[in-house]
Amino acid sequence: MVYAYAILAQPSTGLLTGINGQPVRWIVASGLAAAVSDVSAEEFGEGPLNENVRSMAWLEPRAVEHQNVNYRLHETVEAMIPLSFGTVFLDDERVRQMLRNRSAALRERLEAVRGAGEWVLSLELLHAPGPELVAQASPAVQALRAEIESSSPGRAHLLRRRMAELERDEARRLRDVAAEETFARMREVAADVYREALPVDSVVQPLLRLSVLVRRQHEAEFVNEVEQLRVRWPEPTYRLLLTGPWAPYRFGGIDPNEAVDG
Repeated sequence: MVYAYAILAQPSTGLLTGINGQPVRWIVASGLAAAVSDVSAEEFGEGPLNENVRSMAWLEPRAVEHQNVNYRLHETVEAMIPLSFGTVFLDDERVRQMLRNRSAALRERLEAVRGAGEWVLSLELLHAPGPELVAQASPAVQALRAEIESSSPGRAHLLRRRMAELERDEARRLRDVAAEETFARMREVAADVYREALPVDSVVQPLLRLSVLVRRQHEAEFVNEVEQLRVRWPEPTYRLLLTGPWAPYRFGGIDPNEAVDG
């Protein structure tokens, strides 16, 4: 069987080793090139593959080899479409058929990611914003504090009860503002932004997770913008995590169900 890693406009130079140590070779059709290597049906046929991916001992080293091929390709070419792990074809001709049938769409995706890398940006809430942080960002809290200071003891007591509720509401609003402002500023400096679903089993509270497509000539501007956001939403209340650049799976990759030929 034929395991596919990525699609390029033309074959890349240099020797690459893929899954199970097999050499990466190229299948060319319709002005496109697929980086592939040979795998056995005993491992990568539809039934065995569905069973094997349940074993981390089997999956992890092969996933690393898959990622390494695409990482090396991304370092050396202007545009590539990385394929998801487990994109397998019966033979070379099925790969050529896919390249011919989808050539227009594949070229469009190659152009969309040309000269760009994919970054992942996550904003997390480590601790609930404290009263002072909330007050700094909330005119409503500031106004109520001033009213409490100028009120009689009895009225001040009632206003403090209102203050506790207001601070909770404003803390929630501030978390939403942090996420939405981060999203908006990423859209200003990136070629494209995709808002990912938030994990449900996180130890800390996730506020935002983005896949961000950044042109290489704009990487310095992008990283500087992230650093400014770290100042705007600092630890220990927030944590902004950035990884990349990676091959553009989110923006260039195709669903394996579109490509796999069982």
